[in-house]
Amino acid sequence: MDKDYKSSNFKLTQIEPIKNIGVYNMFINWVIGEFDLYLKNESKQLKIFYPNGWFKIRKIYEYEDRISIEIMVEGKSKIGCNKIMDQVQTIYNHVISFQKYRN
Repeated sequence: MDKDYKSSNFKLTQIEPIKNIGVYNMFINWVIGEFDLYLKNESKQLKIFYPNGWFKIRKIYEYEDRISIEIMVEGKSKIGCNKIMDQVQTIYNHVISFQKYRN
């Protein structure tokens, strides 16, 4: 393979602020439940492999009291990446809505 060969994969990245680490943990648990049939790597970040790509979720500490979630999707098709990002974003929105009604 040529050293200058560039991947034709599509990449999407989204960063979402969260109030506390409990929201992050709930989000990760719901994502794991939704994608339970896919291969996963659950080390310092969650990485899930789906046909033709993968996505990962990790927490980012911007300051001591501010945490954000980074969602990164990579795949061979733009449509597939958008579909996965939409699914993950829907789960995030449910977690945030759940937290609002819980407090």
